[in-house]
Amino acid sequence: MIMTKTPYRISLFGGGTDYPAWYRDNGGEVISFSIDKYCYLTTRVLPPFFSHKYRIAYSRVEITNTISEIQHPAVRGALEKFCPDLNLEIHHDGDLPARSGVGSSSAFVVGLIHALSVLQEKKMSKMDLANEAIRFEQMDLNENVGSQDQIACAIGGLNYITFGGTSEWVHEPLILSEQKRQELESRMVLIYTGVHRSSSAVQANLLANLSRKSKVMNRTIQLARQCREILLSHRNLDEIGEMLVESWSLKKSMNSHAITPALEEVWARSQQAGALGGKVLGAGGGGFCMFWVREGGQDEFVKRFNLGTHVPVQISFEGSTCVLK
Repeated sequence: MIMTKTPYRISLFGGGTDYPAWYRDNGGEVISFSIDKYCYLTTRVLPPFFSHKYRIAYSRVEITNTISEIQHPAVRGALEKFCPDLNLEIHHDGDLPARSGVGSSSAFVVGLIHALSVLQEKKMSKMDLANEAIRFEQMDLNENVGSQDQIACAIGGLNYITFGGTSEWVHEPLILSEQKRQELESRMVLIYTGVHRSSSAVQANLLANLSRKSKVMNRTIQLARQCREILLSHRNLDEIGEMLVESWSLKKSMNSHAITPALEEVWARSQQAGALGGKVLGAGGGGFCMFWVREGGQDEFVKRFNLGTHVPVQISFEGSTCVLK
C-alpha cells in the first residue's frame, strides 16, 4: 500500500501569467507557497479474489471492471496513461474542500502520479513530477489550467517561479529567516467562503482575448517582482497588503467571472474588519480568500470579520512526499 501527502498552495502575485498561451510569447512570473494542509492519496494493488478490478473512493465510491467505466476524469486518465495493467484501489482524503482556489485539483494529480510511480517502483524527482502533472492536466485532460499549481504542490516551500524560454519554467526558493517567516505567516488570514466553482470554467474567460490584456498581465508580473524584493529585504510587510488591493482590481479587470457580487461583499466586509488587502485564491468565483492584516492582528480581524470559516495555515516546505510504502 502506498500513501502520498501533497500540499495545497497559495499564490500571492502573478497568477494568470503561468498559462502557456501567455508565457510562451510573453514570459510569466509568479510568487507562491505551499501550505500545511494536504491531499492524501492511498493506492494499492487489488488482490485477485475481488470480483471488481477498480475501486475509487473520493466524494463518491466507484467500483468498476474497466478503466473506461471510471467517472473521475483524472483517475481514469492517469490509469490509462501510467498503469493500464494494474487492478487498483485508490482512496482520496483532503484537508480542504475541492474547487476552492488552493490548487486542490493539481494537488490531487501530483499526489496520484506520485503514488502510481512509487507503486511501480519508478523514481521521479520533484521537478519531473511537476512537469508530468503539468503535461497531464493541460494535454491529456485538456483542462484550462496554468502551470504554477503543479510546481508548488510537487516542490513545496516559498518560491519565485519564472515561466517561458526553452526550460518552460525555473523556480527560485525564497529563503527567509525564522523570524521573517513567522512575521509573514502572522499577516495571513485564510477564509473559506463556502462557494464552490470550477477553476477550468472560470479561467476559460481569462484566456479569451489575452492579447488585449497585456498591460494588466505585465502589471501582475511587476507586483510579483515587488513582492520578492520586499520578502528578501527589511521592508515593512504592510506594503504587500497595499499591493493586494491593486491585485484585487487587476483580477477583476482581467476576468469578469473572477470577482462576483458575493465576493465584492466579502471584500467590503474585510475592509471594515481591518484588512490591509486580500485576494480571492485561484481562478476566483468563490472558494478561499486570503486577507493581509497588520502583524499580530489575526485574532482581531477574524473576530470582526465573522464570516465563513477561518483556517490557520503555515508555509509547508516538504512538497509531495510518500508517507507510507
